[in-house]
Amino acid sequence: MQKKTITKLLNLPNFEVREVLEHHEKSLHLYVDLIDPVRPVCSGCGGVHQAPVHSIGWIRVEDLPLFGKRVFLYLPKRKIRCPKDGKIRVEDFAVLRDRFTNRFAEQVYRLTSITTNTEAAWFLSLDDETVYRIDRGILEELAKKMLSPVPVLTQMSVDEVAWKKWHKYVTNVVDIDRRKVIWNHNGRGKGTLDTFFSDLGEEKASQIGAVACDGARGYLSSIKQHAKNALIVLDHFHVKSYLNDAVDTVRKEELHQARKDKDSALADLLHCRKKFILMQGTPSKRQRNVLEQLAELNDRVYRAMLLKEQFLEIYRAGAHKTARANLREWIGAAMASNIPAFVELGQKFFRKRHLILNFFRTRITAAISEGINNKIKRLKRMAYGYRDVAYFLLKIHQHCGLLNPRFST
Repeated sequence: MQKKTITKLLNLPNFEVREVLEHHEKSLHLYVDLIDPVRPVCSGCGGVHQAPVHSIGWIRVEDLPLFGKRVFLYLPKRKIRCPKDGKIRVEDFAVLRDRFTNRFAEQVYRLTSITTNTEAAWFLSLDDETVYRIDRGILEELAKKMLSPVPVLTQMSVDEVAWKKWHKYVTNVVDIDRRKVIWNHNGRGKGTLDTFFSDLGEEKASQIGAVACDGARGYLSSIKQHAKNALIVLDHFHVKSYLNDAVDTVRKEELHQARKDKDSALADLLHCRKKFILMQGTPSKRQRNVLEQLAELNDRVYRAMLLKEQFLEIYRAGAHKTARANLREWIGAAMASNIPAFVELGQKFFRKRHLILNFFRTRITAAISEGINNKIKRLKRMAYGYRDVAYFLLKIHQHCGLLNPRFST
């Protein structure tokens, strides 16, 4: 193949192939040089100096594969003395990133957005540390361009996800309209969310119209303090979780009593293997049979299930006024049930009733946050965890936010 043809295939601005140094079964080694010599760009200050060239060295960089072969380019690199600091500096090429071309580095970044660094390293015949260094460098550059300042948003949800054992969390803020993570930080609670609003700015915070969250005190306090025009919605996925937890508490109490009374029939129905049946929204025919047997054997669990179903009917109400009446009725029924778990839940929902009812004003949920949390957990499992939380935060933006190559390139 002629050198001119290889030059066209490489498509490196102002570079041409001067010589094919080596040609192996799996690799191609090419000597390339500038077509039109220009003054070198200083890698120290980024300026173009008129100082004479101090010396000329060589550097080997890897480019994208060609015809299934790894391509290595050998480029002359001039050294100059920077007049600003007096140090000898190597010239900087805009098409290179360290020992790789920019397009090769971009390929690494794109691969790591769909698989692990280890798998990307195997595919490209690199080591894990090299892939990590390239990927992190690109993500940090993109984060400066796309995440600072924090994008404007009108509807958001906030939630945390564990990144490490022993209660190590990161907080993610999701733009509901974009369905993307736009900000995250190590930690959780009021202090962490205060940091978000500080980064966002008072003017942008005033434009937020609604916030969906799990009702944690720290989040509520921060939102009320900074996003004063926002309606706070107690996300109904978390509300359903509270209901399921209450039902499960009753199940455990009755299971303990059944075992104490040696009631094997009831104990078998309340066993943890079947607890998911009590959590089902639409049980199958076989599961309904189990529920009917349970209703006959234990009135307390049956009433707990009815209270759960009665509450879920509230979300099927079309109007805010109807939902408010239904919620008031449910709180009364829960307080009168004499089931401690539901009495406590009734008190909790009474304190946060306006947050629950705000759903019927905005119809927003934190469903997208829950879906993103599942993707983050999958990302963490694929990598077998992350030791560097700063890199983990960048990876969340890469897989679930604005740094995804589908949107950033």
